[in-house]
Amino acid sequence: MGFDVQGGGSDLVFPHHEFSAAHAEALTGEHPFARHYCHTGMIGLDGEKMSKSKGNLVFVSRLRADGVDSRAVRLALLAEHYRSDRSWTSDLLAEAEARLDRWRRAVALDAGPGAGDTLDRVRTYLSDDLDTPAAFAALDSWAAEAAAGAGDDRDAPGLVATAVDALLGVDLRA
Repeated sequence: MGFDVQGGGSDLVFPHHEFSAAHAEALTGEHPFARHYCHTGMIGLDGEKMSKSKGNLVFVSRLRADGVDSRAVRLALLAEHYRSDRSWTSDLLAEAEARLDRWRRAVALDAGPGAGDTLDRVRTYLSDDLDTPAAFAALDSWAAEAAAGAGDDRDAPGLVATAVDALLGVDLRA
């Protein structure tokens, strides 16, 4: 009846999650109620934590209405480790848009460097506490090599595009 993973912001570690676990365990008799806890860092805006109560939110729907590609928003949010506190800035979004463009151009090429090592590293980094910064660095390196004309593996661009979509939820072909 319990959970495998209970998650939330780092501001919920104590007392919120400890209290909810105590209540759930008392109610169900199951100990522990959640096997693992996963807490994300806070995302700030203009030097303060973003929150409903402060009213300082950046809505994805508003970004989309302004023409921002949802894939760039995803890359911006994943650019830092999920447990790290970070700030939402226009520079962060601009960097993500540039990264998305570089990756899209690289996977649109007819050939590129072999993808096997890069994709192995990406999987390893993501398996290690969802280390997206390291995974992104591996993909950035592959894209830079591909853009410089390195490699003649005709399957590599498609393999990278498929992996980025499957592992990060970012469709580079759309």
